[in-house]
Amino acid sequence: MKYFMLFIVPFLLSLALTPLVKFIATKVGIVAKPKEDRWHNKVVPLLGGVSIYVSFLVGYLLFLPKASMPLGLIVGVTSIFILGLIDDIKGLSPQNKIIGQIICASLAIMFGVIIKIIEIPVVAIPLTILWMVGIANAFNLLDNMDGLSSGVAVIATTTLFVCSLLLKNYEVAAASLVLIGATLGFLPYNFYPAKIFMGDCGAMFIGFTLACLTVEGTWKQASNLFIVLFTPVLALAVPIFDTVFVTITRKIDGVSIAKGGKDHTSHRLVFLGLPERKAVIILYVISAAFGLAALASLYLKIYISAVMIALLLISFFAFGIFLSQSSSFKRGPVKVKDEEVPYYKDETALVDALIQYKRVILEILCDLCLICIAYLSSYIIRYEGVIDSYNFGLIAKSLPIIIALKLGAFFVTGIYGNFWRYFGLSELLDIAKGIFVGSIASVSVLLVVFRFKGFSRMIFLLDAMILLILMAGVRIAFRLFREHLFVSFETRGRKILIAGAGDTGDAFLREIRKNKGLNYRPVGFIDDDFAKLGRRIQGVKVLGTRTDIPGLVKEKEIDEIIIAMPSVDRKTIENIAAICRESGVAYREISGIFWK
Repeated sequence: MKYFMLFIVPFLLSLALTPLVKFIATKVGIVAKPKEDRWHNKVVPLLGGVSIYVSFLVGYLLFLPKASMPLGLIVGVTSIFILGLIDDIKGLSPQNKIIGQIICASLAIMFGVIIKIIEIPVVAIPLTILWMVGIANAFNLLDNMDGLSSGVAVIATTTLFVCSLLLKNYEVAAASLVLIGATLGFLPYNFYPAKIFMGDCGAMFIGFTLACLTVEGTWKQASNLFIVLFTPVLALAVPIFDTVFVTITRKIDGVSIAKGGKDHTSHRLVFLGLPERKAVIILYVISAAFGLAALASLYLKIYISAVMIALLLISFFAFGIFLSQSSSFKRGPVKVKDEEVPYYKDETALVDALIQYKRVILEILCDLCLICIAYLSSYIIRYEGVIDSYNFGLIAKSLPIIIALKLGAFFVTGIYGNFWRYFGLSELLDIAKGIFVGSIASVSVLLVVFRFKGFSRMIFLLDAMILLILMAGVRIAFRLFREHLFVSFETRGRKILIAGAGDTGDAFLREIRKNKGLNYRPVGFIDDDFAKLGRRIQGVKVLGTRTDIPGLVKEKEIDEIIIAMPSVDRKTIENIAAICRESGVAYREISGIFWK
């Protein structure tokens, strides 16, 4: 009952206070106005963080008055809330804001909130300040789309709540539940389309509070180093990723990190074709996945957890590479002697070479991690999750040899000459060939150097199989991101029927999905093969045969028919064209990959 009250009171209070705060903020003119570097396109009231802070403070003081948690929690979150409030009302420069955040973190440390696993103050204090300021700014940066920062905060805090319960840290669990209630009560007003924004006073307050709670929570469990280092990071994976991603991409583009912009993770998902609501939900799902990984790490052996986390981080890495391909900022032409010329006019070859070089480096780093994961995983499977010190010694002395030989084999077999976005059977065979050559070379060298003493033959068979799955999986996921998850048919456009449910029709449909400039909206296929009737290609149904064209044109209000039958005889093509003309609908013919 007490836990229920810890949640329900802040929740109901926040739910009731938010409309009042919205009314006051509108009346006094504390609103977010549309700007070129901001995402929203209408005036929205600020100060939603007031209702979150008040609800949290009331819930905390009402139900946890005798909590032994340091006074620094209340002092720190109150000071950061006041700082954010000043920024929302008056506006602060980035320099003043960061100085204020450091002062708030220092106040929290003065009153007892500090990373206690490190006993050297000159190390622990700066690290604690860096963590608090970093997470506060991470949530502030994440507050760039309706419902994103507040929703991710609820998921991250729920992760912290469950972890704290499992670790029997009941005070942190109770404080987390209060924050969940206060934030969740605000979320209905902030989710798309937002009626109110939380502002800096809300985003920085939530981030700072979570930073303090993780310091007092999982980072006090010094008995498990993995929990100490990774659980808080996993719980806060989405805001940390967004901050790192924006920092790196802006640094590359020469854009100030302190400025606003439409280059965040959520924005790029929208630029790739997702509706705003769906983009936010996808980031919710990613946050929840990392939260579940944090919970699982409490029960798994440390090296199994390490493999799991490494795979998640590699997935995040590939996700970042994918997102970096989409940007709202495009390099435009420059003027040279009053003449517009393309940027990099004379350095195209150089730029292409640099891009290719960086891409290959990233692929190599990714595969290096996968090689390590696969080798460790093979030992975990072979010895049923128990790796003794002897086998760890074997791993330590053999892994450098395996990394060098397998990466060399990958270069020799041409793996790094392929594009991930076009990954197919040919590229899969290249990977299999590279792994086979690398495995044979590794076994041969280990046989010569160590006489294969202590090594299990099964290890190398498992290693090859796991590595094949991992390398292919990362590349397939990259292609799936590009071709399926982040592209969709437009709800508006010319309605078309595709005549020919074969390879050419399938290829044309893929092009429609990737190229919105075609302005086509596929309604269905037609094909004279009765075995295909009712089947679907990429979700588009085969509706009938050529004789059904007149009825389908009227029923579906078809604007155009695309004839994608390059392998049939001319008499059949001419017959379909005649039916199209009689039906009063435009048609075009595809011959292979070319229009006719």
